[in-house]
Amino acid sequence: MVIVNPWITLSSFVYFIVAGFGAFLFSRFIVEKYLEIFKSKFFKFLEPVVGISSFSIFFGGALTLLYYLLIMSQ
Repeated sequence: MVIVNPWITLSSFVYFIVAGFGAFLFSRFIVEKYLEIFKSKFFKFLEPVVGISSFSIFFGGALTLLYYLLIMSQ
């Protein structure tokens, strides 16, 4: 049976929260810069796509980093 260290489990939950908040802030920053650069109505229409992609890329990268940190801690 595999026994998981409770500190690693607790740290992982905290990491999820911090990574989600960081991804939100990063996404908001990217969208603000995007709207400053592109003034066209068509490009403003793509604002949700830019926000979702920047959030997903940052959060996915953070989860990938967590995965490698957990694998290396064993």
